[in-house]
Amino acid sequence: MAKVPVGNRRRALLSVTDKTRLAEIGKLLHGYGYELIASGGTAGHLRDNSVPVIEVSELTGYPEIFGGRVKTLHPVIHGGILGPTEASFAETAELGISPIDLVIVNLYKFQEAVAAGAGEAETVEKIDIGGPTLLRSAAKNFGRVAVISDPRFYDDLISELEQGKGTTSLEFRRRMAGATFRLAADYNDAIAAWFAGEGDIQLRYGENPHQSATLRIPAPPGDEPALAGIGITQHGGKELSYNNIVDLVAAVKLVGDFDQPCCGILKHTNPCGFGLGEGVTALERALKCDPVSAFGGVFSFNGCVDEATAGILAKRFLEIIVAPEYSPEALARLTKKKNVRVLTVDMARFLSGTRDRIRAWGDLVLTQVEDDGFPELDEWNVVAGDDPDPATRTALEMVWKVCKHGKSNAIVLGDMTSTLGMGFGQMSRVDSTELAVMKAGNQDLDLQDCVVASDGFFPFPDGIEKLAAAGARAVIAPGGSIRDDEVAEAARKLGITLILTNRRHFNH
Repeated sequence: MAKVPVGNRRRALLSVTDKTRLAEIGKLLHGYGYELIASGGTAGHLRDNSVPVIEVSELTGYPEIFGGRVKTLHPVIHGGILGPTEASFAETAELGISPIDLVIVNLYKFQEAVAAGAGEAETVEKIDIGGPTLLRSAAKNFGRVAVISDPRFYDDLISELEQGKGTTSLEFRRRMAGATFRLAADYNDAIAAWFAGEGDIQLRYGENPHQSATLRIPAPPGDEPALAGIGITQHGGKELSYNNIVDLVAAVKLVGDFDQPCCGILKHTNPCGFGLGEGVTALERALKCDPVSAFGGVFSFNGCVDEATAGILAKRFLEIIVAPEYSPEALARLTKKKNVRVLTVDMARFLSGTRDRIRAWGDLVLTQVEDDGFPELDEWNVVAGDDPDPATRTALEMVWKVCKHGKSNAIVLGDMTSTLGMGFGQMSRVDSTELAVMKAGNQDLDLQDCVVASDGFFPFPDGIEKLAAAGARAVIAPGGSIRDDEVAEAARKLGITLILTNRRHFNH
């Protein structure tokens, strides 16, 4: 590899905990004419592999102090990184501050220390200060400086240097800066979680038995069990798996959307039955919709579970029962079932605070705020048929709220107090409609004069036509189709009340 003339020499700063491929990268940079600056342990490793290097302490004139706590926090280092342009260093030459063009740093292994059960003193020493400071300085100055925060980016760096004959492109530097700030954010989150007493709880397994999974929750108050940190107390049954917790969250969110007493039944996070009322009444109403799917499901209540309700639940095969409260007799009855997870939930605590929904895949992170509230129910538009009477309005509000909790495309059929049929997760809204009607038919439920909710607009009149044929007399949907007028006209001709909310609740 051709050497870069000394007059064009560039400088790289290296300070790494993970020495993976360090010698390889050092030799590569030296070959491209970089002058290497490194902290003590990194410098020693490079020298052991015959890579010329200047130690940070030689450059700053200060030795590492406090057992290595302070080594790179110096203007000669950070000035070299943060100087905005090559020309700007003319004013710092007499101070011995020259440009640093590449920073390769990885952080102390804090998360690994916590996971290994390290004591407080050892854990504190794994809180990196100089490393994040170097990374943030370099990432901020991405216009001139390239930053590498993880050995997994070494191949990207090698390719970039080969293409640029020892230099890096602005596009590459920008991408590496973004990855660096993401890593720093995750690192800080882990430290904050440790200080807050949060930790990772090992779950029985993930979505499948061959997948491991963990749960991170806030520290519980006092000596309470771990789940108390999120307002949940488990009274009996097997340990919770990943799927159990996902279903549990969905179940509590469903009944939490209702002020009236109710019962919800879920399977794989989709509602498969819902009923308004208290105790046995709500449970029986929820079960009539789809008792087959309720087998092995999650049963949730937003009120007290009494002994009579517990008697019905105890005879069924189910995974989880969750409610704010149980009568002593009910709790005694249900906890006899050794495999059923019986949980109480502090609804206010569980549903309070910032609840951003986060999905991540590798470096891709999606975040959105929780879909809270139903302001549209106070402002809906009746675009066909008569204004609904109070009982019908309650029924429409019920199916609308339940519909929010099923996977889109979603259709929910109901009467005045319970769901009758549901179709979720189909690629076509017509398919979801047909599935909901079929589910009701399987239980011989009468759909005459039923109410219907759709989580999306009807793109054509055919969906309304199928619902009318099934017996629907009132439909609530968001609207928003270019054919809303055609759909409304079809509803008028069919004698159906159609309400558009101008707000949707997709659940993907």
